Parts: sequence; C-alpha cells; structure tokens
Amino acid sequence: MKIGYNVNNSISHPPHPRRAVPANLPPGAFFFLMGPCNIFSFVALFFLCVVPFFLYGGDDDLAQKIADLRLKSSAHGRFVNELLANKLEIDPIKVPRLSTIDTNPLPSEELNILPSVDLPNLNSSITENEQTEELLPDVVSNEVKAIEQRTTDDIRESGETSTIPAQDLPLGSGDPTTFDDLYAPKVPQRRIGYYFGPFIGPIFPDDSAVRTASGKVGYYSDSGVTGGLRIGNDFGATRIEGEYGFITHGIDSSTGGNGKVRMHNLQSRLILEKKIGDRADLRGGIGLGLSFIEKSFIGENFDGVGFSYDFLLGWSFRVMENWSIHMDYRHYLTAAHKKYDRLQGHVVELSAGFDL
Repeated sequence: MKIGYNVNNSISHPPHPRRAVPANLPPGAFFFLMGPCNIFSFVALFFLCVVPFFLYGGDDDLAQKIADLRLKSSAHGRFVNELLANKLEIDPIKVPRLSTIDTNPLPSEELNILPSVDLPNLNSSITENEQTEELLPDVVSNEVKAIEQRTTDDIRESGETSTIPAQDLPLGSGDPTTFDDLYAPKVPQRRIGYYFGPFIGPIFPDDSAVRTASGKVGYYSDSGVTGGLRIGNDFGATRIEGEYGFITHGIDSSTGGNGKVRMHNLQSRLILEKKIGDRADLRGGIGLGLSFIEKSFIGENFDGVGFSYDFLLGWSFRVMENWSIHMDYRHYLTAAHKKYDRLQGHVVELSAGFDL
C-alpha cells in the first residue's frame, strides 16, 4: 500500500540567488528596473539620432546647408581682408573763415538789421596811454618831493625831531627797513641748546670743627667768596648743567687761633624753570658732586674728599636772545670726614649764561 505525500522542493532545492524577480513580470517592469540613469541615457540617444533626421529631412538637405554656410563664411573673410588692405583716409573738417561781412552768404537784406557802430581809433588810444605813462613818474616824484619839503619845513619850525618810522617814509627816503627788522620779535626769544657762563658771589658758612688727636676743636667761620664756571644744556623747562666752583673763607677759634678753608667743587645739577613773564623765569634745582677740602688751622692741615650737595632757588632774566643773567640762593653742605665735621653754608650767587 502506497501513502501519498508532497515534497517541498523549495526547501531542499532553494532558487538561484540571481533570480530575485519572478518570471511572470508585468509589461514595462524591465524599464522600471533599468533605473533613472538608464532612462535618461535612452532619451538623450533618441533626440540625438532621431530628431535631427526629421528636422533636416535626410542627408542631402543637411549636406547642402553645410555647403551654403561654408560659402558665406568664405565671402565674409574676403570682405574683411579687402577692408584691412585699403588705407584709411579721413578728411579733416574745414571750417570756412569769414574775414569780412561781405563774404557772409546771408542775403544783404538780413544784414541791414544789424546796428552800425563806430569803432574808435586804436592807434590814437595807444599813443595817449604811452604819453600818460611817461608823465606819471614825473608827477608822482614831484608830489613826493613836495610832501618831503613840507614835512621838513614843519619840523624845522616846531624844533622837534622826526619820529616817522622808516617804513612810513616815502619811497626812496631814509634807510630801507630790512625783513629781519620788520618781523623781529620785540621780546628776546629763548634759545634751546647748550650754554656756558661764569658765576660769582659771597658765601656765609656755618661754624664747624676739626678733629685732632687730642679731641675736637671748634671754630667760627667768617664770610667768604665763591666763583667758577658752568656749562649745561637748556631743554626748555629743564636744565642739566655741570660746574667747577671754588670757595674760600677764614676761620677763627675761641683760643685766638685762626686759619682758612678752601674747597674745590665738581658739581652736577638739575634745574626746573617756570615762566613768570616775557623775560623772567622762576627756577629751582638740586645738585650732587664731589668736594676737595683743604683746612689750615692751629698750625695743621686737614685735607679730605667727600660728597657735596646743594639746593638752589632763584630766578633768571633774558637780556638778549643769546644771553641771560641769573640770581640764585644756594644752600650747600658736605659729608663729614674723620679729620673735620661737616661743612655747610649759604651762597648768594650772580651768574650769566651765554647760548652756544
């Protein structure tokens, strides 16, 4: 006895992998599977091959049109070559020149409407002008001489001296005013740059003392003098200067002994100035330097070197453009030494500055 059964061949024998689409496809599915790119290529090929055939109507008409186009191109090229071969000539525009009214092409009736004007004689006018120019200098010079004569007579009668400025005098009289005199400033101008000058003045030192082996010996200081030479640079509101100064004064002791002090100073100084007028400046400064001191007292010499300082306050006055004078008060002091105490005092100084 047989038992009927169905065997599923799809399980034991699966379809081929490339057979992804069933065999019973509907019409047009092939174009759908080509994709957008293949469809675009097909349409472009159709227009390039089929459409020109219907437009030109065959090979004979297309060949005839190409031949006509070549003939037209050759004719145009020959025409351009002929134009370039010929020389270009341009006739200038000639404007007719009418020398008189008679050559005017207008009818004589139309010329009658113009008014008649009598032109003056140019030759006679030129002659009169030349005569006037020749007479003018003589007339002006005579008038100037008459004014000068009347002015001189009036001055003589009044007995006064002439105060007429040179630039107000008539032309040709007196000394001519130069350009520098006319535009020179009335107030001397300050010059910026290097300067030098001497200084001198009295000093009023304070009392001090010397140091001996037995102890300190005090003394009284007498007034003295100072002098020297300085050089510096003026920057406008600031000055930097250096100087050599010499100070000397006498000293006395309570026991009856006397002596003398000499100082040689090498000093540098910074000065600030403030303008207080057209010619005057207020100034103040500070100085620093070295002082070489020599003291002769009670039969001994006390020498030493030390720092020196000073403080300045004064004013300056510009006399001329290239030089000025200064009146200053200075307080000076030195460092103490093992042979003497500190020296200090007051200076009233008069100095001059000459611009380089």
